[in-house]
Amino acid sequence: MSIELIDLERMRLLVGVETDGTTTIYTRGICDTRATAMLRDIANRLESGTTPCPCTPAAPRPSAGRGWFSSDLVWVDSMGRAWDLRESYRSAGNLLWRWTGRVNEHGVPVMSTGTGAMAQSLDVVRALYAPLRVAGGRG
Repeated sequence: MSIELIDLERMRLLVGVETDGTTTIYTRGICDTRATAMLRDIANRLESGTTPCPCTPAAPRPSAGRGWFSSDLVWVDSMGRAWDLRESYRSAGNLLWRWTGRVNEHGVPVMSTGTGAMAQSLDVVRALYAPLRVAGGRG
């Protein structure tokens, strides 16, 4: 279970979506017309595929727990992006990253460079060595 505190004094527009699909919209100091325009802009970006994590028709749905798909070979990060851990990934510095087969204390996959000299969680690799792209070989 995860409990996050949201400071409603700092939020101008907040949309909550429950697991059953129900939504709650909170606006503070924004008229309904402006909030509608913002949400329409977000919807247009999602539909155009210009977001960091566009949908693919064949993408599997995550199973319950820790961001893992039922196959345990695909992990979903905090941004909603799916990572096929059977693949190797190349980072901006031309480092090759592969899954070590381990996870850290938070359940995040631990990645290692091609030489094995450096190991970091996938979240750290994604944040420090972005952009990551599939290298084309199995890890």
